[in-house]
Amino acid sequence: MVVLIEDDPRLGAQLKPELERAGFACEWVRDAEAGLRAIEREVPDLVLLDLMLPDRSGFDVLAALRRSSHVPVIVITAKVLGEDKVRALDLGADDYVTKPFWSDELTARMRAVLRRYATSAVALSPAPDSVYRFGDVVIDWRAHTVVVAQKPCHLTPTQFSLLKYFIDRTGQALPSERIVSAVFQHESSATEALQTQISRLRKKLKEDGPCIKTVWGIGYRFDPTAVGN
Repeated sequence: MVVLIEDDPRLGAQLKPELERAGFACEWVRDAEAGLRAIEREVPDLVLLDLMLPDRSGFDVLAALRRSSHVPVIVITAKVLGEDKVRALDLGADDYVTKPFWSDELTARMRAVLRRYATSAVALSPAPDSVYRFGDVVIDWRAHTVVVAQKPCHLTPTQFSLLKYFIDRTGQALPSERIVSAVFQHESSATEALQTQISRLRKKLKEDGPCIKTVWGIGYRFDPTAVGN
């Protein structure tokens, strides 16, 4: 089930049947408040979110959504500035698609995000007592929660998968291509996406962000002892 929040009547009327032909059930709403109500009511698998809505900014919708939900969100917008993309990713968007776009590209990105989400859900099926701690970070794999410096920290499904991948391979120098293959499943532009998501992840981990170390010429390494040394 997909909730499409898009106020452009022509795009919405075109996109909804295209998504349904691609196999996605779709509810289309035209403003932010209706979108938030639809998400609460339907509990969708994915949200497609326009940023320029008549009643509230899509950024506001994303921020409100991330306070209570981990549902994957793909931003679809005419905003092409890098600062808008960075802001959306910082607020928890999983992907960012600029208009105009091919519907086949959008559905491919939707499937890629859903695969990452499914992979993280399967990977995080831990033993009942599996809580992992490093520095000021506490991760409860069963509850799918992260606490940093005693405050809840929201990670997108991709960021959660990245963190789990690193922790499972603590101390190993991991080539970027290997991480991309495992976490992003060969998605186009995934190398750039990897750099962006690692940057966001480090910021969210605050003082423990340096535990994700860059290994020049290779990729990255997770070292939980790095902070303070």
